[in-house]
Amino acid sequence: MPRGARTDSRADTVIAVACVLAALTLLVLPAAPRDRTAGMIRGTVVAPLVTLQHRASLARRAFNANDSLVRIADSVVRRSQQLDEVSAENQRLRALLRLGESVRWSFIPAEALVGRGLGDEHTMLLSVGARAGVQRLSAVVAADGLVGMVQQVDPHSSVAIIWPNPELRVSVTSADGTAFGIVTAHQGAGAEGYLLEMRGVSFRSSIKVGSTVVSSGLGGVFPRGIPVGTVIEELKGTAGWERSYLLRPAVRPPDVTSVLILAPGNVAGMDSVWRAAPDSARPR
Repeated sequence: MPRGARTDSRADTVIAVACVLAALTLLVLPAAPRDRTAGMIRGTVVAPLVTLQHRASLARRAFNANDSLVRIADSVVRRSQQLDEVSAENQRLRALLRLGESVRWSFIPAEALVGRGLGDEHTMLLSVGARAGVQRLSAVVAADGLVGMVQQVDPHSSVAIIWPNPELRVSVTSADGTAFGIVTAHQGAGAEGYLLEMRGVSFRSSIKVGSTVVSSGLGGVFPRGIPVGTVIEELKGTAGWERSYLLRPAVRPPDVTSVLILAPGNVAGMDSVWRAAPDSARPR
């Protein structure tokens, strides 16, 4: 046995024996000396212990009360965040309903999941499929603009390619119709990978920063007039016979929860849908 352990054991034994002898001595003392001695013990030995116990009890209550307040505060914060999310979702749904009222030809509403269950952030799983009339190469739009294009159709679901999928290409034009080009995903690192790039613009045509780029209607897949992105800057180092521009997408796929799937063949212009009432067609 270690020496320290033996010393502690002996000390405890001595203290226990002393306490027993003191108790026996107090028992045989007369009442008056016994009361005085007991009062001295309470004032010198017991009182600090009682004070410590009282403080420990107060500290324990304070900790429990603080834990309760923290739990209440966390619950309030969670509920506030949930209310904000519900409010934002309601705004998006109202904007999508107004967009559906503005579209004059057939469309199919759908719920959307971006890259969930597919392991691919470049695709979007839609809640409707061939049974609902969804066809391959159908345009997928949200209240803010173009989302993507249906690539695969199953009986009860479908998959659309979205930004920043490099396979998605859209023929676009500037809002004033003076410049044409092809928009595809920008091959950049980090956050730039979620931007778009407009290529093949005639060198004689120039697009101002902040201008909106919309689908041109060429190709027969995307109707004309769907917002695609906003010009951020002109890219340098391109060929001398063309210009290229960096765009910010009109739609952020991670924020999309509900979409409209346009029926193929409806390639008439949609300029009036977003131009006539942009505040009613887009979420604030």
